[in-house]
Formats: sequence, structure tokens, C-alpha cells
Amino acid sequence: MIITITILLTGCLGPKKINKWVDGRYGESNNFKSKSQSDYLSVTSPFITTDQKSSSTKKETKNMLPLLFYWQYDYVNTCTLNPNIPINTFKSAVQSYSNAKRLKQKVGGQKIELTINKIPNLFVINDRGPIIRVIYAVSWDNVTFQPDNTDMDVSYKIMKDNIETKKGSVTVSNTVKILGLKYLQSIKKITGQYLDQYDENIKLMSKQVVDQIIAAL
Repeated sequence: MIITITILLTGCLGPKKINKWVDGRYGESNNFKSKSQSDYLSVTSPFITTDQKSSSTKKETKNMLPLLFYWQYDYVNTCTLNPNIPINTFKSAVQSYSNAKRLKQKVGGQKIELTINKIPNLFVINDRGPIIRVIYAVSWDNVTFQPDNTDMDVSYKIMKDNIETKKGSVTVSNTVKILGLKYLQSIKKITGQYLDQYDENIKLMSKQVVDQIIAAL
């Protein structure tokens, strides 16, 4: 009975459900498809893919301690977003911010090519909860959303008549914070909150990339 209750209480959060939530956010608007680029600024990356899936999630059981009065489980769902999602967020943010910062004028009639070498596109949902057996089973979960520690690394080249005139690279730190599930809060809702934070962080990092490039020109 304890094993059955454990499975019912903890088995509901898995890859299929997480991927469905992520696709509900990004899939309908096709944000993972490639975006158009401007005449003076182009963005590329070795991570650009033709894959149409918004995410891929893998579930692992890290710990399971079956004791007489106390059970401890630790389920880890690792969700990898389609890299086109943050790459297209980067493109949009860089394009609008570059115009505001007059990057085109700074480049002076030349073209600038950006290559995204590293970009965070992974997060982990850690579901840890004990089960106490007295007369019947009681369970509660400690769910946390843990971000990828990957920073954003972008190299750039300034081109004039297909001749490289300047190049360099910039690195921006990833500042996405760990989120914890609050009392009576749904995991679907906090997943949306985490992705809100993630998207805003990609935009912020993208703007910091532009600032660093402008400072170097």
C-alpha cells in the first residue's frame, strides 16, 4: 500500500506533463522557429536546429530510502529547451536594443556578425518529499526549479566588403534564480513563473552583450 501511494503521489510530475506545459508556452506561437535578421546585423549559432519540439525532459530517481516509519524520495526532471527559443529571444532583444543604442551608426556602414557560442537552455525540477507512515501515509513535496549555470558567450566580427576589420567576444553571467514551490501553489503555475524569469533574463543578458560590444568598438 505504501509503495502504491508513493507512486500515485509522486509519479504525476514527469516529462510528458512538463513538455506539454513548455509547448503550451512556446509551441503555439512558433517561437522556436528561426527569425529574420536585419541588413547590418546577423546572428548565428551552432545550436540552431530544425527540431520542432519545444523541449525534451528526462526524469531520474536520485534517492529512495524505504524505512519502517519514513520514506524519502528524490525525483529529478531535467528539461532542455529547444535552443531556438533563447536564440530567437536573443535575436529580438539584440535587434531592438541595438537600434535604441544606435549600434548601426557605431558600426559605420559595416556589418556585424554575432555567433552565440553558449546560451542557457536547461533547468531542473527537483521534487523531494518524505512519506511518513503511522496508520496511513502522509506526503508533502519540496519542489525547486534550479537553473542551468551556463553563461552567455557571444563572439562578434565586423565586416566591410567581406573583409574582417575587427573581432572579439563577450561573456555575460547567468543570473536566473532558484524558485521554490509555495504552499498550495500549482507546479504548472510556478513553471510559468520560472519561464517568465528565464525569458526576461535572456533579454537582459542580450542587452548586456550589446553594451559590451559597443564599449569595445
